[in-house]
Amino acid sequence: MAKQEKALAKIGETGYAIIDAPEAHEVMIGAFDQLGVSDFQLGRIKIPAGGGMAWEVESLEGTEVHQDLDVLILAVKGNQKSWWSTSMEEGGGGTPPSCSSKDGVFGFGVNTLDADPDAAPTKNRCSECPWNQFGSAGAGKACKDHSLLFFFREGGRIPSLLVVPATSQKALQGFVLKLIDAGKRFEGCITKLSLKKAQSQSGITYSTLDLSWVRDLDEDAKAKMVEVSNDFRSRISDFDAFAANDDAN
Repeated sequence: MAKQEKALAKIGETGYAIIDAPEAHEVMIGAFDQLGVSDFQLGRIKIPAGGGMAWEVESLEGTEVHQDLDVLILAVKGNQKSWWSTSMEEGGGGTPPSCSSKDGVFGFGVNTLDADPDAAPTKNRCSECPWNQFGSAGAGKACKDHSLLFFFREGGRIPSLLVVPATSQKALQGFVLKLIDAGKRFEGCITKLSLKKAQSQSGITYSTLDLSWVRDLDEDAKAKMVEVSNDFRSRISDFDAFAANDDAN
């Protein structure tokens, strides 16, 4: 019994404002409804390039560096795809994608290299798109798969966003499946976000996401987080991760 009690984060003392502060849920939803989630500037963290092993997080005090982040996952939006007609070296990574999909089935945009600059966007079936085929970018795909991971940091009242690239998809999916297999859900526990080093077949070192369970919330806190998550997910069906002119790394 003592061990189980230590594994629970109690409501009112979790350290997460979205649970501990009575008004936090209402204030967050009010902000999204008034400002529009598609245009709302969520704070972001990125998986560092070159095999970096620390998170850089922006705060009121400036940039903070953390080896790990203990977070409350609010929502995961998978099956996202983005394709740029120009490479990152040519500026493609700093602009909205030429074509993108929010469900992994249909993309919307201009998915040809020789299109007129004023060409109107079209609806394109992802399974038939040549950029979504392996081999369209070396051994990989030119169209990038990613997921959107929304979460709360300790003390935060507005969620942050991590765009999870293709190289970390298995880690994210595997973690969620482990939680489900253990009878848990990601809204009901505290999760540690860490980084691992990996190396491609061509010898390039890069970083990947590593997730681990920390502890469960108590039943009241779980119920509150599920309510917050449901309210939030109902507002992000059209969320565009690249509307703010950010890249995905």
